[in-house]
Amino acid sequence: MKPFGWAYLGCGGIAHTTARELVKAGAGRIVAAWNRTPEKADAFVAEFGGKAYATAREAILAPEVEGVYIAVNPNMHAELIRLCVRHHKPVLCEKPFTVNVQEAEDVLAFARTEGVYVSEAMWTWHNKVAQTVRGWLQSGRIGEVKRVYCSFSPNLYDTHPRLRDPEMIGGALLDIGVYNIRYCYELFGMPESIECTDSLMRGGVDSHETVYMRYPGFTAKLDIGIDVGLPETCEIEGTKGVIRVPDFHMASAAVLESDRPEHFEDPSLHYAVQFERVGEEIRGGLTSGGNITAQSTIDVMKLMDECRRQMDFRYSYEM
Repeated sequence: MKPFGWAYLGCGGIAHTTARELVKAGAGRIVAAWNRTPEKADAFVAEFGGKAYATAREAILAPEVEGVYIAVNPNMHAELIRLCVRHHKPVLCEKPFTVNVQEAEDVLAFARTEGVYVSEAMWTWHNKVAQTVRGWLQSGRIGEVKRVYCSFSPNLYDTHPRLRDPEMIGGALLDIGVYNIRYCYELFGMPESIECTDSLMRGGVDSHETVYMRYPGFTAKLDIGIDVGLPETCEIEGTKGVIRVPDFHMASAAVLESDRPEHFEDPSLHYAVQFERVGEEIRGGLTSGGNITAQSTIDVMKLMDECRRQMDFRYSYEM
């Protein structure tokens, strides 16, 4: 059987990053690509294979396309998901899945009605490190959780023009904070409440904020930003031990400090694992993600919408 055939919609930075791993690991093959700037699509297929097409519709309908990976700006996600669903093409869509929960609910309902697979590309949770951390918690290895700290705040404001552009759905929360919020959601579920404080607007986007996700018995503090430069880490403290996950959103290792300490490592190409598993789900006849469920995507979008409501921040796209 041939490797799974992908059409890439969008040929920017994240498309190149995922394509390198996909090709290197043999986790699939790129058979079609489209980009609003045709020269970028031409350069992309010259490097990774496939054929460049003049329109998104032509790319998704190209021969041997089994699934479509959407890696354009978030304000185009919903439109392109609908296009794929109308043509019964399964979708793996980059985060943030959409700009707000209403869009997410609408496109996922459409996909469900049409029986078409659609899943968010939340690669962290296709991989063994995050799943191992969840297993440690569920088996009580650190006892009762008492404190959680999750920081993801790289200094990207000056080097990534898209992130400071509100017309391109820039800002810290949707691009970076989606990882912190999803991490806590996957480990602990929906919080009893969420509070977004100390937010700073800069150039028309949120450049950093602190989010508190409150659960029975503990609060998860999340530091989120694109202009601060804090170390990326997740630390979970319990009554019997501590879990530490450096670079949690792309972690290759996690440490359990307890009466039975453990160090877990996974050197896999994590993007490749995501594409391989999604390809298996699609070929297996699933109509929604097994690891990344539609409900989880909706829940996380709800939490981010609430944070933006508290910041009194809407994009002109939503007006």
